[in-house]
Amino acid sequence: MDEQLRNGLLSLTVQTYEIGYLLLEHDLTIRDGHPHVDRWLGHSYRDYVGRNVTEAIPELIGSEIALAMIGVGEDAYRLEAIFRPSADELGMFFDIQIIRLPGDDHLLLTTSDATRKTRQEFLLQQQHNEVKLLSAQLTQTNERLSYILKRLVPESVARMMIANRQMPEPGGEMQREATILFADMRDFTVFAEVYQPADTLDFLNTYLAIIAEAILRHQGSLVQLVGDMVMGVFNVPEEQADHPLRAVRAALDIQQSLLAFNKTADSRFPSVQFGVGISTGPVIAGYLGMQQRFRYAVVGDATNVAFHLSSLAAAGRILLSETTALAVADYVQTVEKGEFQLKRRRKLVKVYELGTPRKGFTMEPDDRPTG
Repeated sequence: MDEQLRNGLLSLTVQTYEIGYLLLEHDLTIRDGHPHVDRWLGHSYRDYVGRNVTEAIPELIGSEIALAMIGVGEDAYRLEAIFRPSADELGMFFDIQIIRLPGDDHLLLTTSDATRKTRQEFLLQQQHNEVKLLSAQLTQTNERLSYILKRLVPESVARMMIANRQMPEPGGEMQREATILFADMRDFTVFAEVYQPADTLDFLNTYLAIIAEAILRHQGSLVQLVGDMVMGVFNVPEEQADHPLRAVRAALDIQQSLLAFNKTADSRFPSVQFGVGISTGPVIAGYLGMQQRFRYAVVGDATNVAFHLSSLAAAGRILLSETTALAVADYVQTVEKGEFQLKRRRKLVKVYELGTPRKGFTMEPDDRPTG
């Protein structure tokens, strides 16, 4: 390549990439330069000839030792994305590189426009930060949704809804035998008449929490909290081969927990007792209602029987249907109370009252898989 062509290509490269330079003496004073550096200096480079380069480019202050090492221990010294104000308020940016000229003590400082590259990097970083922020907000929203769902439906149902990412629809999803437990507060109407609404809600929440926690300790699913009544179900949605026994354990836990609380509760809380009804039988679990409003429900004759047994049970008592009584006969004693006509039910129901546990019975919940 002849000298003329080489010089032409070099000139074109310098012009295209707006490469400028400053020629520095060994003591860092400016000896000469190129007009392309003027935009970064704010003045003509000629105004800085004979002056230290740090006056022209203040970002080099403190770099004197590093610059002295160029050509000795380092090949070059670089600074990237140096900022300068711009008319569009987005800023201009340039890179500098300083090398020592071969066989000479002079240093060559070159500048190149890095505005487009740096702005793109800033934009990508901003977009990355926005994505991270949106991701964090989405995670927080999902956590709140999970928190709410786990308190509106059984936890395993909530996990399934979140995993499937589909809205449930009214209708049955699961058919199997289950054991239903209802715990109904006695004399709530009297308390509601005497206490202020805020105090009524306070003590009602306190007692319902005692009932709910007892059900959960035995791996039951909380299906409903309606007024002064709690509904729990065993073997739905997760399989539990010993579901009648789990329900009986939970019922005993409820009564024992209430007695313990009433002994230590302060005067703000009236001494309250619950009647508990338990029934075992085939049910269907799903969503009850219509598309605009529905809730998770467990429906079947066993549900109706358990509900009416809880209303029939005296304070502190536990009544069982015949199916439940037979299922737990090896673990607890039961007392047959006779056949009763439950409200709006044509067939009589043989009712049993839970008696004393048999030898070997334990209240400890069994966490082992049973289904």
